[in-house]
Amino acid sequence: MMNLFKPSHRLLFIASISVATLLGACTKKNADTIAPVLTDHGIFIVNEGPYGSGTGTISYFSKGLNTLTNDLFQTKNNYPLGNVVQSMNIINNKAYIVVNNANKIEVADANSFVAQAPITGLNQPRYILAVNAIKAYITEWGPTGNEGAVKVLNLLTNKVSGTISTGKGAEKMLLKGNFVYVTCKGGSGKDSVVSVINASSDAVVATINVGASPDGIVEDLNGNVWVLCAGQYKSDYSGLEKSGSLVKINTTTNTVELSIPFTSTSSQPSGLTINGAKNKLYFNYEGKVMSQNITSTALDNTTFVARSFYGLGIDPATEIVYGADAGNYSSAGKVIRYNAATGAVVDSMTVGIIPNGFVFR
Repeated sequence: MMNLFKPSHRLLFIASISVATLLGACTKKNADTIAPVLTDHGIFIVNEGPYGSGTGTISYFSKGLNTLTNDLFQTKNNYPLGNVVQSMNIINNKAYIVVNNANKIEVADANSFVAQAPITGLNQPRYILAVNAIKAYITEWGPTGNEGAVKVLNLLTNKVSGTISTGKGAEKMLLKGNFVYVTCKGGSGKDSVVSVINASSDAVVATINVGASPDGIVEDLNGNVWVLCAGQYKSDYSGLEKSGSLVKINTTTNTVELSIPFTSTSSQPSGLTINGAKNKLYFNYEGKVMSQNITSTALDNTTFVARSFYGLGIDPATEIVYGADAGNYSSAGKVIRYNAATGAVVDSMTVGIIPNGFVFR
C-alpha cells in the first residue's frame, strides 16, 4: 500500500509540529498559519499517547487542503494535553478533550484550538456529550475504576453541577430525544447494563440488561439503538466466559428487541460505528472489520476489510471509513482510509501514539 503521508527522516524529528500534504510534501507551519485550517470540514484524530507516561495528542486532517497537522494542542498552547487522551467532542464551537488519567477535560476554541480554562476535579472521565445548549454529561469510572457515574456540566460556566449514579464503568452515551443512553461496561470491574437518563430531571429512569461489557452505541435510521457488547474474559484470561453480542433496543419500551450472539470464545467485538445513511453497522471481530445490515436478525458475517483496528469511524459526508492502527502502542500510529463501497484503500497517514477515534466536523 502506498503511504501518502510518509515523512522524511528530518521531518520525523519535528513531526509534532509539522504539516504533511497528501502528496508527501511536508511544510513546517507556525500556530498562526494553522488556525484557518480548522474552519473547514475536517477530521480530528484522538491519540491516547503511551499509557501511564508521556502525553496524548490531537491530529487534524483538513479535507479541503489535504493536510495533516499532528500534535495540534501543544503546537497552539505550548503545553501538552496529558495522559491519557480518551476522547473529544465539539460542543458550542468548543473542543472538549477528555484526558482520562489526568482527571480533567481540556477546553479549546474549535477554530483556533487556543486553550481555555480546563475542567478539573473529575474521576477517570471517559466521554462528554451535550444534552442541550447549556448542559452536557460526562461519564466517569470513578476513583477506583469500579464505580459508575455521569457528571452534569453547566456549559455556560464549564462547572460540574451534579452527579448521576449509573451502572459500573459508565462509558459511551447517545442522546435520543430527551433521553441519554449510557453503556456501562464495568470499568475495572464487570457490568452489563445500559442506564437511561431523563435529561430534564437528571434522573435514571430505566436500566436495561444487555450483554456483558456493553461499549459502542449508535442509533439507526429507524430510531432503534444498537449496543455492541464485548463479552467477558475468564479470571485467568484464557478465553471468554461470556461471548459478545449485538443488541437492538426498542426505545419506546426501553427493552431489548433483538440480541445477536457472537460465537467466538476468544475474540471480542469492538469499535461499533454506523454509516451516514444509518442502515449499516461496522465493527471489529475475529481480526476483521465486519459490516452488518440493520435489518438482519443474525450475524451477516460480511468482511469489509480483512484486518481489525484499535478505533473505527465513518465520515458521514463522504462515507469514507477510517481505521485507527495503534501499531506497537509505543510509537506513532497510522490512520488508513477506505472506500466504503469497495473496501479499497484510499490512503494512509502517520499520526500520534495510539490513535483511538475520530471527530468529524
